[in-house]
Amino acid sequence: MLPMPLRPNLLFPYHEEWKVPTVGECFRIWKKYQMMSHIKAHCLMVARVALTLARRFEKAGYPLREDLVLASALLHDIAKSYTIYFGGDHAILGSAWVMQEIQNPLIAQAVLAHVIWFFDEGEQAIEKNPCTLANLISYSDKRVQHDRLVTLSGRFEDLIKRYGTTEEKRRLININYTQSQKIENAFIRFGVDIKLEPGQLVRIKQERKR
Repeated sequence: MLPMPLRPNLLFPYHEEWKVPTVGECFRIWKKYQMMSHIKAHCLMVARVALTLARRFEKAGYPLREDLVLASALLHDIAKSYTIYFGGDHAILGSAWVMQEIQNPLIAQAVLAHVIWFFDEGEQAIEKNPCTLANLISYSDKRVQHDRLVTLSGRFEDLIKRYGTTEEKRRLININYTQSQKIENAFIRFGVDIKLEPGQLVRIKQERKR
């Protein structure tokens, strides 16, 4: 037995040689993995929310590369269609597919961690370091119900209705809700404006060419 839990190290330096796919390349990956149309619509809206918030990160003094944000958001549910039919964890499978397709660990970790963040303590804790790519993608995903902008509470009410079929599933959804609230509160403390309106969201070039 290992002496400690084996968890992925989500903090590492960025390397310029890591490929960041364009919007068109992300759409081709969608096609390869047969992403359903409603999941495409969801990912596009998550990308718009994530880009909008990324620009607010920069105003607050925490810049992120917009190409990384866009690609991570577009690919965060790449394995969702597959797992609907065949089961499995879409975040884990999706991160593996992203590494296979583009070999970019930063995007892969954002896909891996968009459902749950692995660290509650130390320098990687949300309260100490919230303005990361992974937290941005996770939070943006929780602000989009299907392809509509919603509040966190609205998103999780829907998740409970659709997926809370057992006590254990409801427990896990509530853990996710608590963590998402923690991310939102940390963003606010770090000076990020999280108030969003549909008319404020950034448009994505090539959005209609998928």
